[in-house]
Amino acid sequence: MKIISSITLRVGTPEKMEYIPPGEPVNLPADDAKVLIERGLAGKATPHEKEDDDDDDLLEAIIDAIGDLDPAAFGKDGKPNVKAIEEIIGRSISASERDRGWDAFQKLSNDD
Repeated sequence: MKIISSITLRVGTPEKMEYIPPGEPVNLPADDAKVLIERGLAGKATPHEKEDDDDDDLLEAIIDAIGDLDPAAFGKDGKPNVKAIEEIIGRSISASERDRGWDAFQKLSNDD
């Protein structure tokens, strides 16, 4: 079952643990998902169209945040730090979400 957690979830085995930040959709076994929903720690994921809208809104927020970053908020690799973006937008993001935002930001900057 696909859910969206309001807490950071640890999924996987001790040897291969993955952390899912709040607000990010994740597929879990139905029994596990139902327990989290019943405890108020997660909700069912929205239909795909809504997720696409949320993804677009998040991408836009990341792009705007990157434009507001201080040069010290960029790593040695030239990419903006995830934590710096999170502080501006007020929610957790993954490195891949940052990368999508960074790619879009650079494309927009080059188009100007």
